Amino acid sequence: MPASSGPDAGADGPPLIAYAAAPHRYFDERADRVAGLYDGLFFTLGSWDEGVADQLGLHSAEPIATAWAAAAARNLTHLRRAGTVENLLGVHFGESAAWPSPATLLSPTYQKKMAHHFGRLGQVAAALGFRGVSIDIEYPSPRYVLDHDIYTFDGYGAEDIVAAATAQARAAAGALLDAFPTAVVFLLPGEVRARPVEHAFIKGILEAMAERDAPGGLHLGTERSYVLYDAATQAAIPRAAHGWLELDLSLAQRTYWRTRCSVAPGIWPLHMVETGAKDYPCRPWSEELAELAAQLAILRRVATRYVWTFSMHPLWHDHGPEATTVFGFDRAAFTGAPEAIAGWQEILAGRRGARPPADPRLALLLEAVRDFDAGRIDADDLCSRFGTPGTWQVIGLLDNPSVRQAFAAREAVHSAPTPYASVQGRDGAVHWFPFPNRDPTGSVDLRLPFAWYRTDDVSAHLACTVEATREVRTNLCMGWDDGLAVWLDDQLVFDRRAYGHAHGGLLYRDRWLFEEFVPFTIPPGRHRLALTSLNAMGRWGFNLRVGDRDGYPAQGLRFRTNAVASQ
Repeated sequence: MPASSGPDAGADGPPLIAYAAAPHRYFDERADRVAGLYDGLFFTLGSWDEGVADQLGLHSAEPIATAWAAAAARNLTHLRRAGTVENLLGVHFGESAAWPSPATLLSPTYQKKMAHHFGRLGQVAAALGFRGVSIDIEYPSPRYVLDHDIYTFDGYGAEDIVAAATAQARAAAGALLDAFPTAVVFLLPGEVRARPVEHAFIKGILEAMAERDAPGGLHLGTERSYVLYDAATQAAIPRAAHGWLELDLSLAQRTYWRTRCSVAPGIWPLHMVETGAKDYPCRPWSEELAELAAQLAILRRVATRYVWTFSMHPLWHDHGPEATTVFGFDRAAFTGAPEAIAGWQEILAGRRGARPPADPRLALLLEAVRDFDAGRIDADDLCSRFGTPGTWQVIGLLDNPSVRQAFAAREAVHSAPTPYASVQGRDGAVHWFPFPNRDPTGSVDLRLPFAWYRTDDVSAHLACTVEATREVRTNLCMGWDDGLAVWLDDQLVFDRRAYGHAHGGLLYRDRWLFEEFVPFTIPPGRHRLALTSLNAMGRWGFNLRVGDRDGYPAQGLRFRTNAVASQ
C-alpha cells in the first residue's frame, strides 16, 4: 500500500472524484467552486466504440479536432489551475451492443478494433491532460455468465470464451498504456467477485498493467458502499476484495496490486431519493446527511488511493438561481433538494478535517486494517477481527429441499467435511471443498464458488470452526436470500428455510446487511458452525457476522476451516 494512504493517512485522505460530467462552460468560469468540492471529475463520452469514434475521432492526427475534445481541453485547463487534477475520461460497454458474444470474443478482427479504440482513448486522454481513464463494464452483465442463451458452445468451449475475454482485455489495456503509460485506470463497478466473462476481462487488464508495472494503477470502483451500512461494514469494504483477489494472482501481480492498485469505494449521497427502491427508509435530510458525513469520514480513512461519488444530479456546481439562469442547469425538483444538496456540499467542503466516529469498537477495526496492510495478519485473520469466517468448507450443488428432497443431502450438514467422501448432489456426486470467501463484511455470494452456472433451485451446506477464548454472549447478525439455517454444534440457532414469507433478502430495507439479530452464547473452546443455504432463483447468499446490534464484531473469536470441529 502507498505509505500516505489507508488508516494512517491522517486527516487529508485520498482524492475524491465525482461521477459524472460532460464539457460545460461552468468549468471554465467556476473552476474554483468545483475545486472546493471535488479533486476530480469523471468526464463521460459514451461507449468505447461509438462514443470514442463520435467524440474523439479515430483517424485524426490532431487529438482535439472534435468539438467535444476541444471543450474538454478548455475545461481541464481551468480545473487543473484551480486544483481539480484527478480527472478521468470515461467510456462504457453497451448493454445491447455486440460484445460480449461468441462472434466478438472469438474474432481476431474484433480484438484489433477494440485495441485501436482503446489506443485512441489513451492518446486523447493523455493529450488533453486527464489523469487517466475509467471503463464502465457493468451493462452487459447478463452475458457475462456462461449459461446465457447466446453461448451455444458449437465448435468452442467455455474455456475458449473465458480465455478470449482475458486476451481482449490485455490487448485493450496494452494499447491504452502504449498511448498513455502513466494512466490511472478505473473500473466501474469494479467487483472482482464477478461473473466468469467479466472476471476474465478484469484479470486481463490487471495482467497487462502488472507486466508493465504501470504507475497509475488499477482501481476498482466498488458500488457496495453506495448504501449507508453500519460503520463496521463501511470500514471493511475497501479491503473486501484483497484477500480473494490475491489468491488468483501470481507473486508479481500480487506485488503490483499491493503497491499500485486499490479498491475505491463509491458514495451515493442522494440514495434516499434516487435509488427508486420502495423500502428505503425516508427520514429528515439532517439525519441522512449526518450519516453520510460519518460514512465519508470512515471511507476516506480506510481507502488507499481514491474515493468517488455518484449522483443522477450534478452535485459539483452551485445550485442557486445562477445555475439555471446563467448556466442552464435544470433545477433539482425532489423534496428537500436545497437542504440535501447544500448539506452534501458543506460536508465536502469540510471533509479534510473530518474524523470518523470516536467509537473504540471502530478503532479496533481500523487497527485490524492497519495490521492487514502491514502483513501482520492475513485475510482470514482480518475476517475474524471483523467477526466473520474468512473461509468456509462447502458442499453442493444440492437439490433445494423446498422444491425436491431427493438429492438435498440434508444430513451432510452435520457430517465432518471429509474431501474424499462423496455425496449425491443435484447433478451427480459432490464433495466438500474449501471456499476462501475472505470478505470481512461477512457477505457470501454462493454463486461465486459455482461460477454462476445453473444456481437456481439449489442448496448448499457450509461449515467452519469458531474458537472462543472465553464465553462470548453475542448475536448472530443475519441476512439471507432465499432460505437459511444455522447450527452451532448440534444446536439449531437460526432457521429460515421456509422462505415463502416476505423478508429483506441480502439487503434489508435497501440499506442494511442484517435483518435479524439472534442472541446466542459461544462457550469457551472450539465449536462447529454450520449452515444450509437455499436458493430459489437469482441472487443467492447470506450475510453473517457475530457481533452486537450496531454491527460491531464480538471480540475473542477466531474462525478456521483447517480442522472443522466435529460434533
